[in-house]
Amino acid sequence: MRNQFDFRRLLPHLLAIIGFLALAIMYMSPVLKGQQLAMGDVDRFIALQSEIRKYASEYIGWTNSLFGGMPTFLVGGDYSNGIFIKIHGLIYTLFNIKATFIGMYLIGAYLMLRGFKCDLWTSILGAIGYAFFTYNFQIIEAGHTAKVYAVAYLPLMAAGVIFGFNQRPWLGAVLLSLGLGLQIHANHPQITYYSAIVLGILAIFETIRAVKNGAVKSLIIFFGASAVFCALALATNTSRLWTLYDHSKETIRGGSELTPVKGEAASAGNNDSKGLTKEYAFAWSYGKLESLTLLIPDFSGGSSGGELDTNSESYKTLTRYGIDGQNAAQFAYQLPTYWGDQTFVGGGVYSGAIICFLFVLGLFYAEKRYRIPFLIAGVFTLMLGWGGNFTALNYFLFDYIPGFNKFRSVSMILSLTQFCMIIIASLGVKQLIENRPSWEEFKKPLFISLGATAGLALILAIVPSLVGLRTANDTAFVEQISQSFGNNKAAANDLYNALLDDRASMLRSDALRTVLFILLAAAVLWAFVTNKLKNTTAVVGIISALTLIDMWSVNKRYLNNDDFRPKFESAQNVEPSAADQQILRDTDPDYRVLDVTSNPFADPRASAFHKSVGGYSASKLRRTQDLIERQMVKNNMAVFNMLNTKYFIVPDEKKQPVVQQNPGALGNAWFVRELKMVNNPDEEMAALDNFNPGKTAVVDKRFAETLKGAQPSSDSTGTIRLTSYHPTKLAYESNTSSPQIAVFSEMYYKGNEDWKSYIDGKETPHFRADYVLRAMVVPAGKHTIEFKFDAKTVSQGQKIDLYASIAWLLLIGGALFLDFRTKKQA
Repeated sequence: MRNQFDFRRLLPHLLAIIGFLALAIMYMSPVLKGQQLAMGDVDRFIALQSEIRKYASEYIGWTNSLFGGMPTFLVGGDYSNGIFIKIHGLIYTLFNIKATFIGMYLIGAYLMLRGFKCDLWTSILGAIGYAFFTYNFQIIEAGHTAKVYAVAYLPLMAAGVIFGFNQRPWLGAVLLSLGLGLQIHANHPQITYYSAIVLGILAIFETIRAVKNGAVKSLIIFFGASAVFCALALATNTSRLWTLYDHSKETIRGGSELTPVKGEAASAGNNDSKGLTKEYAFAWSYGKLESLTLLIPDFSGGSSGGELDTNSESYKTLTRYGIDGQNAAQFAYQLPTYWGDQTFVGGGVYSGAIICFLFVLGLFYAEKRYRIPFLIAGVFTLMLGWGGNFTALNYFLFDYIPGFNKFRSVSMILSLTQFCMIIIASLGVKQLIENRPSWEEFKKPLFISLGATAGLALILAIVPSLVGLRTANDTAFVEQISQSFGNNKAAANDLYNALLDDRASMLRSDALRTVLFILLAAAVLWAFVTNKLKNTTAVVGIISALTLIDMWSVNKRYLNNDDFRPKFESAQNVEPSAADQQILRDTDPDYRVLDVTSNPFADPRASAFHKSVGGYSASKLRRTQDLIERQMVKNNMAVFNMLNTKYFIVPDEKKQPVVQQNPGALGNAWFVRELKMVNNPDEEMAALDNFNPGKTAVVDKRFAETLKGAQPSSDSTGTIRLTSYHPTKLAYESNTSSPQIAVFSEMYYKGNEDWKSYIDGKETPHFRADYVLRAMVVPAGKHTIEFKFDAKTVSQGQKIDLYASIAWLLLIGGALFLDFRTKKQA
């Protein structure tokens, strides 16, 4: 009866999971009152998805809600047909509705640490350290849900690797492929890429160890099964992966055909790079010195939004210069306390004082088998997070390592740094609990760990000016303040010095806080080692509680009850302005709007109500970005006219939005009188500087074969009009007495591949004109012209998704049976 199922063995884990969910809901307590978490990026996506939601009963692969038109692959609408969309849907239902993303972090890390054979409470401690890492909370608050899911699924993949190298190859392969499939479905390739780096380092060390120990058979089974299962997991996401790969070539991550203009600010990509530029990719690089936020949360001044109150020196200085209390409080709150290296941040990336202490201590006690690879991975990911602040490494990787130049905001890799830290910290605690050292053996590692963490924090608390507290932007800030004070430089300098005092005060306060928590945890360990506290559950339980208190309170600075609202006041139900309502009375089904009351190319609001020339997307089409940078920012009205920008929303004298109708908008389609053939994309773009799009079409000579010598002919009576609109199917009617060349105010994208054109039901090729638009030769007479969108990567990929899912389910069923049989025989 040795293998008889015993529910009592399972009960502690069930209670732990229930506790995690309860903890998550407690943190997100406003959900119990029916409130919703306000997440910035989610709101933006809802605005961008306005047209997608109008066709909710079907999948549409194209939308005209933003940037004049672009695929929906990375904007909204799930087109996967694999098993992981079902599994993810179940997880989404369990966790997202209750806003308990935190529970996903906790459960995943707990299960992984159990795979490391950590005891119950040590696994809980590590789970808290992973889940309550402040960056993991900041991405919840920001609405980066794809990133949240990807980070939450990482421990499941790691658990697979751990089991696989510990004589459970079949189970390991199943868990690894399950985690990989879910992470890929989460659709955050950057986190998946970084996960592969960390787990790859671990796998290298584990493989060497397995070969040395003669565990070759188990190793071959694990590698073979993992290769097959992971390949199938990838295949179940074929429609997503194939589409992402294919589509990325057309986006800002695919590079531009244009030659960079000398002296022009670098954009997201250029013709020298089939990826992002270094400037764009490393715009959010963590500072080397700024990395001390891992130990001291407000080391770099907290968030960019400001944190000062009426007790601050800045507030007192403002009131001394005669500014009333209310205005002084508002002004002080907005002052730039952040002095780190990034453009702006939502707060410090804090690992937890106790976690940092236990990490250093774990370097002495964690099993060497795991300590070395995770230390290497942790240091390596930290250096990658430095991005442009560590060019010797990161520029080399950017230039020579495949895929590295496709990603931006590299500081997000710090979630992987924390992942490595909590493993070493947890394994160190595990070893201490299982093999209690004597005080003589313990005091040296303890004092070194205290010195490296609490000691450093204490020095910074005593002399915070050691780290400078200044940023390169401070000079401009002082100049701006001086102008606000009527060019009173003395007042501006007084306020700046007060701000430096406040930065020092923030650092000092949090540094002392760090010292306190570390000393409390060290005292518990001292009591354990000296036999004053013998119960191991109490030891780890107390440290876990202290860690939770520490990290919970810091996270409340960034994600708290103020981030919830009574109803989901997203862009979907924000009331349209009077200007929006005026435009919406136009019954024309297909015209465009440009809202310049804010930055039109970084604000999605207009997309919630209109087909917008602007929008918000990190995956906008490269050609659109080129047109923005080379023409739209110069207010080239010819370009806006060819984009059928019928309305502009502009601010009036009172900063209220008002409508300006554009009489020059060319409509949905028109016939041109002449062709201007050019030799390359540079000439094509340059030709747009001064041309009349209603008369002339600028065409790259590469499309000469499609034209087959066709030339425009004069026909004053010829007509062409849009007769039917659907995002993926447009119909026009033309009537001419002679062959014509028609230009359509629709974005050219993978012409004659994904977007196909038809005349009277017969497929007829179209070509690109005016750098971004579609054009085609239209024969004389009355004809029906259609454009239909069908991405083959989606339609064909969905079939592979289904077949691969069936195969994956069958094989993992067999693998789980083999694992059960092998374990039973053992």
